[in-house]
Amino acid sequence: MKNTLKLLAWISGAIAMVMMLLGIIAVFAGGILMNHMWSNYFYPAYNFLLLGIFLFIATLIDKKE
Repeated sequence: MKNTLKLLAWISGAIAMVMMLLGIIAVFAGGILMNHMWSNYFYPAYNFLLLGIFLFIATLIDKKE
């Protein structure tokens, strides 16, 4: 269970990083990338990042090994 939570946390963090990079590219491309404003990339990225943080905390709390 602990390894699964850690893997999910890393995947969530990777998704957040990709979305933030797409948001940065959208800002440099004039604010719109693939018909989405730059903010449409950052808001879900924050949620994925927060989910990853909570999953890492869950691995610390999990007593089983």
